[in-house]
Amino acid sequence: MFWQKSHSVKFQSSVQNVNHSVMVNLRKTLSKMPHLITFEAACRNANFTRAAEELGVTRVSVSRQIAELEERLGVTLFYRHHRKVTLTQAGRALEAEVSPALHQIASALQNVSARTSESRLTVTTTSAFATYWLMPRLVGFSNLHPEIELNLVVTDRKLDLEAEDVDVAIRYSKTPPPWEKVTPLLQERVFPVVSPKYQARTALARPEDLLKENLLHLSGIYRPGARWPNWFRHNNVAPPPESSGVVMNTYINMLQAAIAGHGVALAGNPLVDPYLEDGSLQRLDGFLEIERDYFYLIDTTGDQENAQLFCDWIRGQTLNVSGSAQAEQASADVT
Repeated sequence: MFWQKSHSVKFQSSVQNVNHSVMVNLRKTLSKMPHLITFEAACRNANFTRAAEELGVTRVSVSRQIAELEERLGVTLFYRHHRKVTLTQAGRALEAEVSPALHQIASALQNVSARTSESRLTVTTTSAFATYWLMPRLVGFSNLHPEIELNLVVTDRKLDLEAEDVDVAIRYSKTPPPWEKVTPLLQERVFPVVSPKYQARTALARPEDLLKENLLHLSGIYRPGARWPNWFRHNNVAPPPESSGVVMNTYINMLQAAIAGHGVALAGNPLVDPYLEDGSLQRLDGFLEIERDYFYLIDTTGDQENAQLFCDWIRGQTLNVSGSAQAEQASADVT
């Protein structure tokens, strides 16, 4: 290397002696790291223009960085010719040290990145499914597999799973998503729910009673099957206008409004199940239940061990949820 020699200090955690002055001066020297990378490219290509093309910069930038490095070291590194450059004696000496060192650093970073990628699992699902079903259970998975780092991407937008490097996805869909490893987990069923806090205006005994109640409506991206007009049509009742209630643009806000007692919501299992169990919401007895779509589990990795562990765990969780029999039937239909 081109730093001056000095005494050595041996660290207990290391098997090598570390030059103390080298490490003290390393911070200053690292400011020239981009120049060393440019130097290495220029050495391999023997041409500033080709080095610039490889690095995605201009030839002027390469020439300037080499000149700055020469000024910093106080030596000439290249002989400049018309169409090529050749190393001086000082340049050859520096190249012999720098090139292997840079390749070793690049290899070390790649190895560490690969190990990190192997332990990280990127999972995506909708905000409602993440909030009401997945998140309360994830601590169980982390306790079983603390070595797996979960990167949870919560979005109601349908991501391009390949482009976004998603390993596992839970998608709500009418038909099985077009992936090789797809498992139907749970089928949603929607029905009217209400909080004990809600002050009803009727006996809440017939579908027609709901026409006089404050209804919580879903808008935006949600398909007609999740909305009140569809439910009323299934009951042969003309639906009321949305102006008769409160309109929400997210499922989460709608459920929170229902829990707070602001109105009657059309909600579905499995997302509403925790609130039915703890009494925050009550299902209206005798009212029509409408079967809807499935939540599908997608493993995009094929055979990645961490993804398989997570998917096996997810499938195990569904065995504790009512409606798993329908998921098994749907699985038979898919296969």
